[in-house]
Amino acid sequence: MTTPLAQKPRETLGKTEQLLESIRQTPVFRQLIPLEAGIGLPIPLRKEGKVYAILPFFGFAPTAQKGQTKIFPPFATITVNWANQVPVEYVNLRFRNLAPELQWQGEIGIFPHPAVAQMTLGEYKEKRRELLAMYDEMFEMLGSDTSFSSEWINRFSVLLRTLLEPSLEPYYRVLGAKFCDRFLGIP
Repeated sequence: MTTPLAQKPRETLGKTEQLLESIRQTPVFRQLIPLEAGIGLPIPLRKEGKVYAILPFFGFAPTAQKGQTKIFPPFATITVNWANQVPVEYVNLRFRNLAPELQWQGEIGIFPHPAVAQMTLGEYKEKRRELLAMYDEMFEMLGSDTSFSSEWINRFSVLLRTLLEPSLEPYYRVLGAKFCDRFLGIP
């Protein structure tokens, strides 16, 4: 019996995809993050020889126009130790305002943004799955101090630039400046 794509077994998911699913089951998420929150793309962090994934959480809501969703700024992050998937930090971004010049309340954008608006749902999911698989490779390379090839960097950058909501980019740059400068370019 084949399993529908929507019910794909967890063992076939990459580690990043599993993390984005399993973070919702952690006590810190259940106590501090609304269940309906969106989970952004991870922001890698290397600190004291360890690799971490910063997960930004943002709000979203349907619009009056079918197929469009309002995007709100990130309101919190949970940082996870990549090796054992244990949350190590929770940050309330409304309390610890990292960039007062940014808009932290109200709508900041609409999904789908122009780079993905013409894609089918299947095409979008395929590109997202490819990007998340590349995140797996990135975290592994960061953990082993392996260099990224220029081809790998180019492909990751193209996928990240395509899938990251443009309205969320300024917040990503505050949360992970080195990561964004390297893979999205210096603004």
